Amino acid sequence: MKKILLLLALSLFVSNSYGQAKTANIQFYKVKTGHRSAFNEALKNHTAKFRKAGEPSAWTISNVTGGSHHNEVMATYNFGLSWAERDVLNGPTANSEAANDFYVKVSPHLEGVSAGDIISYRAEYSNSAMKESTDKFRFNVLTIKYAPSQEFWDVIKRLPKVWDKLGFKIATYTTSGANRLIFSRRLPTGWKELDEASKLKETFDEIYGKGAYEKDMAIMRSFVVENDIMYMTVQSDLSSK
Repeated sequence: MKKILLLLALSLFVSNSYGQAKTANIQFYKVKTGHRSAFNEALKNHTAKFRKAGEPSAWTISNVTGGSHHNEVMATYNFGLSWAERDVLNGPTANSEAANDFYVKVSPHLEGVSAGDIISYRAEYSNSAMKESTDKFRFNVLTIKYAPSQEFWDVIKRLPKVWDKLGFKIATYTTSGANRLIFSRRLPTGWKELDEASKLKETFDEIYGKGAYEKDMAIMRSFVVENDIMYMTVQSDLSSK
C-alpha cells in the first residue's frame, strides 16, 4: 500500500500529452477512520510548503458528499494547463522532496487513493468558464458508452442555451480515463439553489419545441451507463493560498 501511495504522490507532480485544451487533474483520497484531524494538519502543512497559489501544483481541496466517493476528499490541481503546457512540466525527480513529504507525513492517514483523472474543459458544451469557481458545486459524472453517436453530442451542445435561461452555471469536462462526461454546476448562493423545483423540461421545450426534451433525453439516456452525483464543498484552509 505504501509503495502505491508513494507512486501516486509522485504522479501528482507530473503529466504529459498534447494539444491546447484546458485541463486539470482530479484525485480522490479516502481518509482513515479517526485520522481526519491529523490528515488535515499534515495536508495543511504540505500545501503551505509545496503548493503555492499561482503555480501549476497549486490545488483546491474539496470535501465530497454522496456518490461513489462519499466522505472522501477531492484534490484539483494543474488547473487550466493545456496539454502542450503539460509537456514541459518538470519530471518527478524535480519534485522528490514534495513527493517524499506527502508520502511520509500525509499518506499514513490515508486508506486509499483513487480515480486519478485528467479532465479536459469542453467550452462548446459549457456556459461557465473553467476559471469560474464557487465554494460549493455539484458534479454529475456520466459514464457513457464508447464512441457515442454525433446525435448524442448534438443534444449535449443544446444544453447550455437551456442552462442560460434557467440561470444555471455549468462547466463540462471529458476525462482521460474511463469514457466519462462531467457536468460541474457552480452554486454561488449555496445548496439552496438545488431546492428549487426543476424547470428543465419546460424550458427545453420552450426553446427547442414541444416534445424536444423527451426526444433528446431519450437519445442521451441511450448512451449513459451511470450517473454518479457528488456534492463538493471547498475546504479553503487545506487549499493553496
